[in-house]
Amino acid sequence: MSASDPNSKIDFLDSEEVIRKKLKSAFCEEGSIEGNGVLSFVEAVLIPISQLRLERNAGGNVLETGLGDQRPFISDNSPPGTVFSIERDEKFGGSTHYSNFAEMQQDFKEKKLHPKDLKTAVSNGIVRLLAPIRKAFEEDEEWQNFARLAYPDPNAKVEKKKKKVC
Repeated sequence: MSASDPNSKIDFLDSEEVIRKKLKSAFCEEGSIEGNGVLSFVEAVLIPISQLRLERNAGGNVLETGLGDQRPFISDNSPPGTVFSIERDEKFGGSTHYSNFAEMQQDFKEKKLHPKDLKTAVSNGIVRLLAPIRKAFEEDEEWQNFARLAYPDPNAKVEKKKKKVC
């Protein structure tokens, strides 16, 4: 993902619809694991967060701090040891549960995991991660003012002052 292409990166304040649209259009060639940014995001972000949440929950340390949905990225009916789930309708083979990234990567390489299913799961994870940030931003006018100052709308109409002619 490149910051020079606004459609190829996810911003903290992107809406759910924008996140899903960006992931849907992300390059993710079926069976190709080299240079696959969607898979890389699962490996570097979603699985480590899921593992931390699982460890925290196993220790009885459930966070109740208003930080949004703190569940790991697994299905409610996941077998023990699962760190990431791809949820699908039964008519498409049902959900798949992974205990590590290597299993997911192998399934993707062998075309057992379709890019659409991967992108949907990643979209769901990112939406869940960013929801509390987006909510806090939408509830805080000061943050919104800072954002307007830092990132002015390039399409906003600029009012021109008339010059006095003497």
